[in-house]
Amino acid sequence: MATPLYKKIILDLENKIQNEMSPNEKLPSERQLLDQYHVSRNTIRLALRDLEERGIVYRLHGKGTFVSTISVNETNLGNMYSFSNQVAIQGHKPSTQNRTFDLINPTKEVSEQLHLADNERVYKLVRVRLIDDEPRLYSETFLPESLFPDLIMSDLNNKQLYDVLKSKYNQIGVMAFEDIQAVNLGKEESDILKVKAGSPALKIYRRVINDHNITIEFTRAVARGDKFIYRTRQYNNLV
Repeated sequence: MATPLYKKIILDLENKIQNEMSPNEKLPSERQLLDQYHVSRNTIRLALRDLEERGIVYRLHGKGTFVSTISVNETNLGNMYSFSNQVAIQGHKPSTQNRTFDLINPTKEVSEQLHLADNERVYKLVRVRLIDDEPRLYSETFLPESLFPDLIMSDLNNKQLYDVLKSKYNQIGVMAFEDIQAVNLGKEESDILKVKAGSPALKIYRRVINDHNITIEFTRAVARGDKFIYRTRQYNNLV
């Protein structure tokens, strides 16, 4: 399937922002972008909206669009989309090391997060996520056996996790609830992420629900504090 025009423009603009532009530098105007890319105004606006929503650019009314002061080389964790897709669209190479995959009896914490009945088992997937072959995030993901019967490691070695859940089980996460805590890495986690013990990190507790409000995933993860940001968008409902 051909890549939509606005996504091609997003990738091109991101590449220029990362490699040729400085924070607070003004982007070309919409008219200039129209002349450069030979597309519709709506296509240009879709591309700029995507960049703005991800914090890569910001707009000032009547003045134009500018490069954000937040480094675009940092990966945004506050995103419902997959880690791999988000990293790839920034022009980097994502990869995953699936370390272990077991069917276990859950702890009380995991059972409560997944709203499991007594004696229900879960799959525990331990992974390291890398960007350009550098370890960035260590995670333990728990999936209910009842929702994903006969899930095997080879499924996960051949496809991204969310692709497997969708294609094999027709399960799609539509909303994620996350708690984020600032921590310092212990020796085991720092060895995995190849940084010094005590380095700053973000500890993430993530629960994902499907379109029937059923919890399909619970993940505990630690992300390198020097390589990730957590970005949110907030709206004033009173105006």
